[in-house]
Amino acid sequence: MGMVYAGRADKPHPADAIVPLTEDLRRVLRTELLRDSCSAAAVACLFSMHRRTMNRHLHAEGLSFRQVANQIRFEIACELLANTDMELGQIAAALRYSELSAFTRAFRRWSGQTPSAWRNDHLGGREA
Repeated sequence: MGMVYAGRADKPHPADAIVPLTEDLRRVLRTELLRDSCSAAAVACLFSMHRRTMNRHLHAEGLSFRQVANQIRFEIACELLANTDMELGQIAAALRYSELSAFTRAFRRWSGQTPSAWRNDHLGGREA
C-alpha cells in the first residue's frame, strides 16, 4: 500500500477521509499555473512540505509533478480554446509558454492535434 496524503493542517478534512495529494495539487495548480512561477518547490512550500516529500506522495499515486501540471495546463488550454476568443499567442502566454511554437508542440503531444484544429472541433457552442 502506498503513502497517503492526509491534507494540510489548516484545511481540515473529516478524520476518516484520506485525500490523495493529487486532488489538492490539481486545485492549487489551477491558479498557480497562471501566476509568474510554478515550480515544484514553490508548490510544495504551499503544502508545507519539501519538494521531495511531495514527489514521494505523488509517486505513491503513480504520478509526477510534471504530469499533474501538464494535465492542468491541457485542461486550462482546452477551456480557453473552447470558451473564449483568445488568440493562440495569448493562451500560450497565459500558460507561461515562452513562445507559441512551444505551446503548439505541447498541445499536439497532449491531444494529437494543433490548438487551432482542436478549437475548430470543440467550439463550445460559440459561433465560428
